[in-house]
Amino acid sequence: MSFPTSMQFTKKDPFTLDEQQISCQVRCLSPEEIPMILALQQRLYQGIERKETFVTLSEPEWSYLMQHGFVVAVFPPERRKPAYLMGCIYPPEEENLGHDIGLSPEELEQVAHLEIAMADPEFRGFGMHSRMCQLCCEELAQDGRTHFILSTVHPDNLPSKRALESAGLVTMVVKEKYGGKLRCIMLRRV
Repeated sequence: MSFPTSMQFTKKDPFTLDEQQISCQVRCLSPEEIPMILALQQRLYQGIERKETFVTLSEPEWSYLMQHGFVVAVFPPERRKPAYLMGCIYPPEEENLGHDIGLSPEELEQVAHLEIAMADPEFRGFGMHSRMCQLCCEELAQDGRTHFILSTVHPDNLPSKRALESAGLVTMVVKEKYGGKLRCIMLRRV
């Protein structure tokens, strides 16, 4: 399964900062666009002061994500690079965050992850992270298979934590993940 049929879309969506409104294209990305994703990821990672707050994905990991989920991106007018993107995945058994919160084997099969999100600093403050968390949760809630949406966030990454909370996720546990990096494991029941 690649991604929910309803996620194969392109739409216009307005985002506002103060009184400035931009009408952006929101669409799913294709595997051919992984080099663009990697370039954005590298640029953002280089600009982060506290590297432990962000875990990058390799090219094979992005490819796997697209084969077992989807990536949605926001493109401002007349811009070929995304201002924001979010990857969602139906996780493999060994990486399923449901283990961390005690879901049963049957429930583990009903898990989807909000796996990774990236925002271009030029477009922070437009509310893209919150809106896209909400959009992805809504789509996953309608896919017929997802009953648990999980995500991780560094406890000090308050903008990301608030965006996840705005989509209905709550912190279930705080523990070390990804090679000893502290993370809140957050859940929304569908």
